[in-house]
Amino acid sequence: MSEPDDDWRQATHRLVLMRHAQAAPAGFGDFGPQADFRRPLTPQGRSVAHLRGRELRAVGFVPDLALVSPALRTRQTWEEMGSFFGDHSPDVQYVNALYETSADRIRDMLWEVDKKYNNIIILSHNPGIGNLAMELAGCHGSGHVPPSLSLGFPPAAMACFFSAIPWNIAQNHAITFYRALCD
Repeated sequence: MSEPDDDWRQATHRLVLMRHAQAAPAGFGDFGPQADFRRPLTPQGRSVAHLRGRELRAVGFVPDLALVSPALRTRQTWEEMGSFFGDHSPDVQYVNALYETSADRIRDMLWEVDKKYNNIIILSHNPGIGNLAMELAGCHGSGHVPPSLSLGFPPAAMACFFSAIPWNIAQNHAITFYRALCD
């Protein structure tokens, strides 16, 4: 039987679901959807986003595609993660539908991805991204949620999965949970 790290590194299709890093609250007296959309990362958020990029480099993740919410905090999270993809530059798509969406809609977006993309990172918001991570991580066997996800999906949390088949046809039973990074 192979080790989880070996399975991850040898997998043809890898997926990282990530929530944006810690963001500042909207400015005093700044209300409405645009105020939330413009919230920047805190210094702590920037630091943790950079750490997440290093952690992805350490596990050998090189995305072909990055689907990123266009909200300021998610764009800044992506930028702060740094160049964890080496010489390979992923296709980065800022997707309006990733802002304030459900797990089902994010899953639908994954099914719509062209089969040429094997390694995908989706950077979005709670509750949608966290709910999808929990659904995929708990879908095997008893539905037991891994301990690393038992406290939820806090800012800058990442859940990593792999599959032997393309993401646009992968059903829950074909997706394997690798690990979560949740501080």
